[in-house]
Amino acid sequence: MGEVRGELSVEMRRFISLEIARPFVYRFIGILLIYYFLFAGLLYFLFSSVDLFYQPSSGSTILAAIAIIFIGSFGAFFIYLKSPLLRVPLAVNLNHPFMGDLEYGAAMVMVQFSDGTWGDVGDGRIRLTNDELIGGSLLIRDDETYAVLGHFSPLPQTHSALKRYVILINQAIALRDAVNGTEDSIESAREREHLESGLLERSWLEEQDTIEIEPEGLFSKFRRE
Repeated sequence: MGEVRGELSVEMRRFISLEIARPFVYRFIGILLIYYFLFAGLLYFLFSSVDLFYQPSSGSTILAAIAIIFIGSFGAFFIYLKSPLLRVPLAVNLNHPFMGDLEYGAAMVMVQFSDGTWGDVGDGRIRLTNDELIGGSLLIRDDETYAVLGHFSPLPQTHSALKRYVILINQAIALRDAVNGTEDSIESAREREHLESGLLERSWLEEQDTIEIEPEGLFSKFRRE
């Protein structure tokens, strides 16, 4: 890979910290509150069913408290694992349209690879392919070169979360190119996507909800300018 990889620079902002990611954060918090409400209701029902004359020892009380904390924490962690859009390996700088209307310079897009390092995706859109050597998925360029950018995830390329990540990254790249005045063959890219997997015709979150990012409106804004 030609691009420099390392830590995320200070001018970059992770996707989860952006305004467009707030619905996913609110959804996670809402589900978490519902889970804790139901969990607390279940505990109240269980403890209210215990004989009122039973006086537990201090040791059993401590064990019960530890078990409650453990079960509650495990449930919250499970909900987090089932919310992949809280962990999108994407970052943009302040000039990117994902940040709003701030356009003081060139927009940048960076992605995080499986080893935790961040790298500039460079020119052109990206796609996934299976890593036949060590397993998981490689991030490659979606052009005639299919140049490898790096190992992206230990998950296979068919994993639903990775498909959502790639769609978001490609949207970020297209908007970056629109801001920077770089020619982006959007129409030809759409034709490739329809011919290959038809991924963009499917729901963003078939198992959860839809991502309410409107790239068409943003693209039309740049076309008018």
